[in-house]
Amino acid sequence: MEFTLLVTQECNLACSYCYISKKPVRMSVGTAEKVVGFFFANASIEEENRIGFFGGEPLLEFELMKKIVSMIQNHPRYHEIKVRFKVTSNGTIFTDEIADFFLEHQISYCISCDGDKQTHDAFRRFKDGSGSSETVSATIKKAVELLPALQVNTVLSLDTLRFLPNTIRYLMSCGLKLMYVNTDYTAEWSQKDVVVLESALDEIAEIYIDSYRQNAPVFISVIDEKISVILRGGYSPGEKCHMGMKEMAFTPEGNIFPCERIVYDGASDSSLCIGNVDTGIDLNRLSCHMMDGNETNSECLNCSIRNYCIHWCGCSNFHATGYYNRVGAFLCAGQKAALSVAFRVLETLEKEMPAVFTFHKVGMPTANAQKLFF
Repeated sequence: MEFTLLVTQECNLACSYCYISKKPVRMSVGTAEKVVGFFFANASIEEENRIGFFGGEPLLEFELMKKIVSMIQNHPRYHEIKVRFKVTSNGTIFTDEIADFFLEHQISYCISCDGDKQTHDAFRRFKDGSGSSETVSATIKKAVELLPALQVNTVLSLDTLRFLPNTIRYLMSCGLKLMYVNTDYTAEWSQKDVVVLESALDEIAEIYIDSYRQNAPVFISVIDEKISVILRGGYSPGEKCHMGMKEMAFTPEGNIFPCERIVYDGASDSSLCIGNVDTGIDLNRLSCHMMDGNETNSECLNCSIRNYCIHWCGCSNFHATGYYNRVGAFLCAGQKAALSVAFRVLETLEKEMPAVFTFHKVGMPTANAQKLFF
């Protein structure tokens, strides 16, 4: 199970590409208790269960977050259920107290950063229009020292695509090792952008290869995740989209959505809402969001890279095409480009460093970057 709690839809930034409607609402303790109860009523003891804190900016509600973690860890079923926590933040709020709490409760911390000052401030600004890069850079500098597995998320948009290699270099210069690249599929991508993406990925591949040669490996999701899936022979059923079944997002009001990426305004009358913690899942609504596994793109059905592609990602598809099972052209092209680069990186480094991707093969692609086994 993967539950995401939007503890607030308020945010201190006004990022230009954000898909969550901002409004001054926060999750009440009573609603949080119901969400926690819903989680333990549905969580499996046989699988890893993840709880993410999202927003808005979740650290605006740090005290509430602490209460929720306590509710979970003091629940009678907690010790029989494996639970991992994650916080996704804009990086503008960070203190020693927050760092200590994350360490004590083994909470993963992911900061959103789009690159250097010029790139980041073009899209991630405070409400008064001023850039947030200086604040975020200070947070990254402090968090790198205090937290052993700090993650960073960078959004790939039409305007940042050409800067992506420089963004990776910048994040590495900040001491970051775990870098996730997530595409804004709501943008109107073109064939020209595909050419730019292919060039950017080629350049990033050289940065990646060099990091290994320098005995300082990094994790770059667009490369490492594909190396892992190549070595494992494709995505397993458990990795694929289970939106609305094993993956749910909860708004401050307790409304339930299949995924946090399609919450938007979070309203109960939204066509994307599948229920509420007070009334449970509406099976009629849920049936409208089920992924049947059959793409409407005929070219996907016999594609040679089908098993290695995220054509099954319902939310990415929805943002791009308006349908959960219809793949957008840029996702298709991007997956082909990423796989091509991953094959080249894999071939190059395995010749120089045999068995270097052993842990990628068992589904642990971040291990080398974290120096757990490298």
